Amino acid sequence: MLVSSFSQADVVKPALVEISIMSDKLIEIEIDLSLEAAMTGIGTQYKKTTDAPNSELYDDLRALKSQQLQQRFSDFEAKFLDSLVFKVNGQVQQLSLENASIDIIGYKKRPRKTILTYHAYPDSWPEALSWQYGKIYGDSALRWQVYKKDEYNWSQWRWLRDGAPSGVIDLNHPKPVSNYQRFIEFVDIGFDHVMPMGWDHILFIIGMALSSLLWRKLLILVTSFTLAHTLTLGLAMIGVIEVSARIVEPLIAFSIAYVAIENLLIKQSIKRKSIVVFIFGLIHGLGFAAMLKEFEMAPDSFITTLIGFNIGVELAQVVIVFAVVGVLLTLRRLKLNYRQLAVIPVSVLIALVGFWWGVERLIG
Repeated sequence: MLVSSFSQADVVKPALVEISIMSDKLIEIEIDLSLEAAMTGIGTQYKKTTDAPNSELYDDLRALKSQQLQQRFSDFEAKFLDSLVFKVNGQVQQLSLENASIDIIGYKKRPRKTILTYHAYPDSWPEALSWQYGKIYGDSALRWQVYKKDEYNWSQWRWLRDGAPSGVIDLNHPKPVSNYQRFIEFVDIGFDHVMPMGWDHILFIIGMALSSLLWRKLLILVTSFTLAHTLTLGLAMIGVIEVSARIVEPLIAFSIAYVAIENLLIKQSIKRKSIVVFIFGLIHGLGFAAMLKEFEMAPDSFITTLIGFNIGVELAQVVIVFAVVGVLLTLRRLKLNYRQLAVIPVSVLIALVGFWWGVERLIG
């Protein structure tokens, strides 16, 4: 039952909101979201959809074809709009839906991508605006631009926690975002992507941390994994590598199973395991890139955001490793057989989950 509950879940992703001010006072708002999560009130406060009380309704919506889901959204749209507050020059704006681009059912391990495009028609030229996404939906990210053809005018992304309002954005005198602020913001995003959102990566790190209580061996494994996923994350972000999620996701799942199975062996080769972890780290880096690429970073902020995101991921890994090692050391100090009580049963469970995910992702 535990394996089944893990395997059916989609990660709950934050919405990405882009506001464009056009030359004729028209304002276009694009909301990239999981429409099924929005329609069932499943926000980012949940790690995965199966944690939410409306998970069964989410699954029903997730199985609908694009046109069917759009018809269901038509009945829900008024409630959705009630949860949004968009102001221009201090005046609340009415939003009209121009387009709803809903992806095919597709790969069940990732939330289906939907882009809702709304238009607003303020009475006067926008001097200031403010935005608030529904609190029920949790975290979101926001950026804006005064649109000019063939020019990149996007602001930096702003991370809005738990439905927090953007505050008043002065379009004539925008507050610059320093490299440090951008760095800290993406450290936070990177950390969240692993804890609590990234069950794949959490289980892999736990399996790796169960390998040994010798710090030298753990350091070799963690360093191998870090170097590998940093390499492919960077290459994927600049477009050198691009691999379909249909290939990456099953490989990530089987990598989880393999690392856990290694823990069941009496004699483990740290050299072999570090090589294997490095190879699997290359695959995990592609998984990290799939999320980060959605932010479409500006060239001048690429390095800062990439480093910040990666450090956030590393901090999450360190927390997991210390937690696992702390439990094992506690059991050992109590003169209990930590291998029999923790390493073996947890590794078996992780291996089963990883193998189940792998098979399901291959046939799903």
